[in-house]
Amino acid sequence: MRLAAAAAAVVALASSAAVAEPPAIDIQNTCRYAASAMGQLLGGGTAGNDQEICMGSEDRAREQLVKDWSTYSSTDRSRCVRTRGYLPSYVEWLTCLEMERDVRKMNFGEQHPNAAMTLPIVRYGPLW
Repeated sequence: MRLAAAAAAVVALASSAAVAEPPAIDIQNTCRYAASAMGQLLGGGTAGNDQEICMGSEDRAREQLVKDWSTYSSTDRSRCVRTRGYLPSYVEWLTCLEMERDVRKMNFGEQHPNAAMTLPIVRYGPLW
């Protein structure tokens, strides 16, 4: 009985540790394809430099994700963090998670009673 309880505790601990940080992805592969695509789009020969820039951005995004991982809701994490279907990217995941969090903080529909509202001036132009 004690052995079963201990095994259950280990499994529970392992499963909670599995969501303690973002999943690991192959950023070299992602950056290689991204740099190649940019080279094809722009017709340049900077794929090596583009790949280095991409790797740096991905490393910084992963560090930020690890740091803030526990602050993101499980719903947002499951919506934003997709390891299949396209080239996964820590930068994309971080952007998605930050947008989800920030939109939730905006409190739509709740206006301060003393807040002034300024509407934009609309002028008719050549497109109208």
